[in-house]
Amino acid sequence: MSPLALPHGAARRAAPSLAHALVVLLIFSLQFGPMVGLLGFRVTESPAWTLLSIVRDILVLLLVLLAFSHVAFNGRRGALPASGRWALVMVVAFVGLGLLSSAESTSLALNLRRQLLVPLLFVAVLLLPWSTRQLRDLAALVVGSSVAVAAFGIVEVIVSEPLWVDLLDLQGFNSANPLDPFGHYAFAESGRAFTWDFEVWAGRPLRRAMSTYLEPTTLAAGLAAALALMLAERRWHPRRAGTLALWLVFLCGVMTLAKSFLLYLLVLLSWRLFGLPSPRQVIGLTVLGVLVAFAAESAGLVDGPFAHIAGLATGVRYLAEGGWLGEGLGMAGNYVLDGEEAGAESGLGNVIVQAGIAALIPLLWVRSIAIDVERKARALRDPGGRWLATWLLFWFVSFLFSASSLGVGGNSLGFILLAVYLHPAYRP
Repeated sequence: MSPLALPHGAARRAAPSLAHALVVLLIFSLQFGPMVGLLGFRVTESPAWTLLSIVRDILVLLLVLLAFSHVAFNGRRGALPASGRWALVMVVAFVGLGLLSSAESTSLALNLRRQLLVPLLFVAVLLLPWSTRQLRDLAALVVGSSVAVAAFGIVEVIVSEPLWVDLLDLQGFNSANPLDPFGHYAFAESGRAFTWDFEVWAGRPLRRAMSTYLEPTTLAAGLAAALALMLAERRWHPRRAGTLALWLVFLCGVMTLAKSFLLYLLVLLSWRLFGLPSPRQVIGLTVLGVLVAFAAESAGLVDGPFAHIAGLATGVRYLAEGGWLGEGLGMAGNYVLDGEEAGAESGLGNVIVQAGIAALIPLLWVRSIAIDVERKARALRDPGGRWLATWLLFWFVSFLFSASSLGVGGNSLGFILLAVYLHPAYRP
């Protein structure tokens, strides 16, 4: 009999162990899955290895099924926090939009995947009956695996072409992926391996850390989550905090040259010195971001590193011009290369063009997470919780200006850690 079908007492005992195994596998899949796929492709030359990321989706869905099965059989002690309820509102809203959409099935599925899996994962972690020890172990696994990812990321930037071109044939792997429209670019021309955003100052393209993610922006999201947790741990256990590990994660994050990570460091410094901005101020910060985007657009800054800012401006203009319901989920965005300019590289812009005013729901969800974390930190007199919540500032910046904020990638680590902290059984 499947553990998912065990009745009552047996299900209550089986759920935490199975859930722990699934989340451990998910963390390893997020941190090392792309590299495993590359190695598998190199050995077998089978293009099936390029789609290994589907394992993450399956693990999330299994975890969600287990969580809701546990609640159905055993009930739940206490109500979900507001952030859990907002996550469910987001799921219901986007499922409804998906049912109303006339998009082609593949595009609709890919965009539903982007919008639904992360909030479902967040709710699943909140619902399951973890022990305090299990939750601490999951947080420790995120830190330990992130240090390994960071160390490899620093080394691979140094080794560079002999590793990715001569030994592993990264271009061959990327070009074999039927869902990757940019996989045909050679290593030296790839925006994943290099950035031209700083060429005006550096005089040449700059190499970016990709590490085991094979991609810098989602890597930056995972490293930012680990950095926020490690900064929180320095408040929880000052004597146990690893300075070398912290610096490895910080350095590799900077070496991604992801604008979201660099902006996060500036925002984090401002928060540390002045208490502003707070993660709960996302609505006001969104207005500020939109004003900056329109100012940049009016100044003609729409190319290169400013394409992300222009995407936010065009997305908001689309909404202001009457696109309250959007084009339909899957009818626009990065997966639909139909010449639609509105939204461009902005995560929020992408969702606005598809879902209209419903694109604001993720912002309300993130705000509710920040409020819940601050409330629990005050109740526990915990000085570290607010540091963990600062990762939401990273996600917020990324959501405004980058479509990589969507989907099950490095961002998932941040939402897993926040759900772990908000779980009733967790204590630092």
